[in-house]
Amino acid sequence: MAFFDKLKDAANAAKEKAQATIESAKAAQAQKKAEQEAYNAEMEEKAMRKAQKLKDAIVSSFSGQAFLSSISDEALLAFTKDFYDKILMPANSVSRSKITMHPYITGKKFAKFCDSIGCYDVADKPLIHLVIDKKKEFLVTDHSLYFSVALDEDPKFIARGNVPCDQISSLAVEKGEGTFVLKCNGCVLVTLNADKTTTEDCLTLRNYFDCIVNSDFTITDQEVDKLIREKIGEKVYSEVKKYMVYEDELLVYFAWGLDSLSAKDYFVCTNKQVIMVNREMGGATANIKQFYYEDITSASVLQNSNSSSLTGYLLETALTAAMQTCDLVLTVAGAATRINTLYKVEAERVVAVYHQYRKAAKAQGGTPPVIVQQSTPQADPMEQLEKLAKLRAAGIISEEEFDRKKADILAKI
Repeated sequence: MAFFDKLKDAANAAKEKAQATIESAKAAQAQKKAEQEAYNAEMEEKAMRKAQKLKDAIVSSFSGQAFLSSISDEALLAFTKDFYDKILMPANSVSRSKITMHPYITGKKFAKFCDSIGCYDVADKPLIHLVIDKKKEFLVTDHSLYFSVALDEDPKFIARGNVPCDQISSLAVEKGEGTFVLKCNGCVLVTLNADKTTTEDCLTLRNYFDCIVNSDFTITDQEVDKLIREKIGEKVYSEVKKYMVYEDELLVYFAWGLDSLSAKDYFVCTNKQVIMVNREMGGATANIKQFYYEDITSASVLQNSNSSSLTGYLLETALTAAMQTCDLVLTVAGAATRINTLYKVEAERVVAVYHQYRKAAKAQGGTPPVIVQQSTPQADPMEQLEKLAKLRAAGIISEEEFDRKKADILAKI
């Protein structure tokens, strides 16, 4: 019996020890949880203080003149759309850019930001949404600047707040040594490393803010042409220039579209025509198509799908919607040309450009609008005729198109 008593005592001792271990673990866990909650509360408090400190600094630095006071809300929205369409989008990477502007600010990222900010006014009209990363995000509306920036001590905690636009005298982007600094009323909102995408975005933002400060709300085709040429570089521009016949022909839109490992397609709109270029790996030209606006009878954007089944179509639709891709369809002489290498916003911009210049061409009696520049030397008519002959020989333009363009050139001699 003594042996069994010893076993029982040993079992009880082991049980008590295990229980003590469990209790100790629970106590340690509870203490750790309490410490974590205290730490979280401290960091949340610091985040709130940082947001308030930033807001107070901005408001106290207000000069007394709101930077949006020189333009009405309606005109501001119209200019912002014009700026995005003509300045930011051309020759820009839609997939890489961190900027979205009115009226394209939609989707889950925007909704998530509005929910997280806590003070977003649904009556506001968004102008600029800048998503640098999960820890740095800004939204400028017609009435407020909303910000979301991480704490230096612990980037998991975010300082969020807003400043009314009637307390903002300036929004500016300043270039530093390998950095860009976004400021409001002279107060630093965020400092960014100047990689390629960030540099393009920051220079674009600076241009936008400068336009508002200077009340410069008109964007000309000449300005757009110059900007696109700077973005694409002289090598690509020289390729495009081969297919531009008129001496006053200007680039008004350029889309790189969807890059792939085997090809680099791009789509060009001038004030006279559209040019589609497909290059194989190594830069060799595989296929080039061009159509003048007066010859295009329709332009539309369609959801792309190669599946004949409903399930396949729905799946492809969901995937392409997530990637925001689509098909651009141009109809010329009854034949439809489908382009499936553009993002949806790019394809929609092409359709808008087509309607703008098609309408202008019809108003001019079927001739694309001509911008007279007295300082520009007249192109040699013989060179123009040679270019036209090459386009006809390559099958790019028809005999009828050749005769019409030839008559236009001869009429100017």
